[in-house]
Amino acid sequence: MAPKSARSSVGATNRLHDVDSAAEYLRCGPRLIYRLVAERKVKHTYAGRSLRFWQSDLDAYLDARAVEPIAPPRARR
Repeated sequence: MAPKSARSSVGATNRLHDVDSAAEYLRCGPRLIYRLVAERKVKHTYAGRSLRFWQSDLDAYLDARAVEPIAPPRARR
């Protein structure tokens, strides 16, 4: 079983974000959100003409970009 992300808590809801709230959630500008959509790097949907993003998809994008730390080198004797 895969470990849960720190962002997904037990009481978290799978909220639907628009471009502005997705940018706020990812702590970036709306311009980056539009670029991620154009490059198909984040999963999105449309509600009419408006872009929408499920919070779980934004979390998956963040998790995919996470970098695991490497073990520190051993001290030489």
